[in-house]
Amino acid sequence: MNIYVHIPFCRRKCIYCDFYSVGERLADWPAFVDAILAEASQRIEEEEKFTISPAVCQWPSTIYIGGGTPSLIPEKEFGRLAGGLLNYFDTPPLEFTIEVNPDDVTDAKAQAWRNAGVNRVSMGVQSLVDSELATIGRRHDSARARDAYKILRRYFDNISLDLMFGLPGQTPESLQHTLDAFIEMGPEHVSAYSLMYEEATALTRMRDAGKIAEASDSDSCGMFSLICSSLAEAGYERYEISNYSRPGRESIHNSLYWQGVPYIGLGPGAHSYDGNRCRRSNLPDFLSYMARGAEASIETLTDEELREEMLMTRLRTACGLSLVEYGGRFGSAALAQLRSDAKEWIADDKLILDEQNGMLRLSEAGVMISDEIIIALL
Repeated sequence: MNIYVHIPFCRRKCIYCDFYSVGERLADWPAFVDAILAEASQRIEEEEKFTISPAVCQWPSTIYIGGGTPSLIPEKEFGRLAGGLLNYFDTPPLEFTIEVNPDDVTDAKAQAWRNAGVNRVSMGVQSLVDSELATIGRRHDSARARDAYKILRRYFDNISLDLMFGLPGQTPESLQHTLDAFIEMGPEHVSAYSLMYEEATALTRMRDAGKIAEASDSDSCGMFSLICSSLAEAGYERYEISNYSRPGRESIHNSLYWQGVPYIGLGPGAHSYDGNRCRRSNLPDFLSYMARGAEASIETLTDEELREEMLMTRLRTACGLSLVEYGGRFGSAALAQLRSDAKEWIADDKLILDEQNGMLRLSEAGVMISDEIIIALL
């Protein structure tokens, strides 16, 4: 079983973020934890609404606490939340991750997370250049991020750091400074994301008002190449377009998501997938969630939507798309069409066809234009 919990509270919303969140002032932590555990009881025990097949049970179990800002949860309430979720597992999940903000990391909290069963921490650093952090509205500075990492290292041997590129004012030199610092710190995992200008965010309004300039495609591609080469030289393996790890330290939870494994999403704004064709989306409304429990929309995916999702998620990974799985799910005609559509990209060395193992994957050159290739294959 795989569980994702969405903690919607933020002390201050980052200017680029379009995830559902509300102000920390609304947080009644004991009542919120009660609501999450009540939803967990209903969702996990109602087999008719979320059936887990025997085949799926062969996958590792995970818990992922994301947000929002999960590191705002007081130690006592986090222990109660974790304990309530762990009661549904016969054995501890192989991976139990919490996302944290550097500003919230204290020795007491890190110890509480560890004692509650967390064995992996993902920290949103984004940059170690103070001017870049200030521009995107982060609460911490570079010194605080380094101090937080040192605290986490006393309790955890599996730490992931988030990095962003294409930031306003960022240069190859400033990005290299952050990369060098990350490598010196030595996390087991790095997630590197391009800054996205989403609708209805403060970042997009600032760009449209001419207050900041969006990085050009060529600049972003250059920064992505710099990240790939720097982390590869330091011994990190890219196992998904945006994710790099030491061997054996890939994110299990996210890897299962990319392979289409079921997961249960708890909390306002959380999503779930049954591993077949049903996607559930909890209403992103904290007040409604607290008053009436989880209200959700249910989407039944068509074969075409499932096919497109498989292409988008599998081709983002380094192992690629199983042609046997694709043909088995969508038929020989769909597989023949995919092979035909892929020919020009294979000839141009942007896709690699491994006939022996029945896999189709992006080449290193193809990764640089992955969106273009995937869209062409849809």
